[in-house]
Amino acid sequence: MEYVRATMKYGLSVEKGTDRVPDDGRYHFLVDGEIVLSTPVEALALAEMEEAKAARQAQGRELLRREMAAFDVRAFRAANYAEKQSRDQGKGGRGIGRR
Repeated sequence: MEYVRATMKYGLSVEKGTDRVPDDGRYHFLVDGEIVLSTPVEALALAEMEEAKAARQAQGRELLRREMAAFDVRAFRAANYAEKQSRDQGKGGRGIGRR
């Protein structure tokens, strides 16, 4: 009986009885096509896959968090610039950068 549970986006899969793994009745956890774990217990193989998936997702989340922080800083600076320029022009000045 062939069994495959995969998250190809992260290069992870749990397989049993496929042409990529030995047909020995065990569940094989593969990372990027390499067998990392072989167990007769399906739940254990799936738990390992979920842990590896979470670890790989964490890298992407950290990158996204840094990008969003940089975007927030730029937006804050732009808002302050526009506010100051508007305030200066309202007082009869020429705006930012003019003395």
